[in-house]
Amino acid sequence: MKKALVLYTHGLGDVIQLTPHLRQLYADGYVVDLMCRAEVRTSHLLDDCPYVGELIDTPNPWAGDYQGLMIANSNNFIHKGAKYDWMGCSLHTSHQNGEHKIDMTSRELGLTLSDKTPEVYLGDETEVLEYIEREYPNGYIFNHTQIEFHVEHCWDSSEWIRENLPELPVVNTGKDGAHYRRWDNINKTFTLLRNATHRVISSSVMLHACDAMGLKVDVANYGNNDQKMNPVNDIIIKRRECGQWKK
Repeated sequence: MKKALVLYTHGLGDVIQLTPHLRQLYADGYVVDLMCRAEVRTSHLLDDCPYVGELIDTPNPWAGDYQGLMIANSNNFIHKGAKYDWMGCSLHTSHQNGEHKIDMTSRELGLTLSDKTPEVYLGDETEVLEYIEREYPNGYIFNHTQIEFHVEHCWDSSEWIRENLPELPVVNTGKDGAHYRRWDNINKTFTLLRNATHRVISSSVMLHACDAMGLKVDVANYGNNDQKMNPVNDIIIKRRECGQWKK
């Protein structure tokens, strides 16, 4: 197959939203080398993705000298791109009003998608399934509402859970929870997410994983009304945006 180079220095949730583009390039005959943040590699998010060849660690421009790192990343991308059959970058600097992030990425990459559905790649689930069977044989609530890097989406969901869901163990995978980064491989947490009885989630990588797996979410919390981050699939039962409930 031909080789493509993509520069995409965004977070893990954004990378899930990039997967339709990786799939489209693969269908067009390309395997993608992805210039991305180191946490894409260290989280193992794309370990079992068939569309990706090499992950190339690239500085996160939002974590330092934004302008300088953007220029350095772009120069490195152009330098590396000389040996590739196709190259594209999505910097998320050209958002149009009301445009979904997947559509913005398509426009920036110059790709037309045949299917916008995102994907995750769970790999071997044995360890997690055995853990669930041993620790939570009667079900559990997956809670992810304390967000590490997007504090505007943080939400104390304990009262909502008490008032709206059955009395089940709460598996808290947010930054203050006992299950936060329980496994180095984020796909194992996605297996925990998939097998939950109920799901309470703030806008985050976990919500995008639900979108990819077609999972129902009891409530999704958005700290602001960010239309471009809505799920592709209609998976939400209720949604809380800007502190207001909407059906």
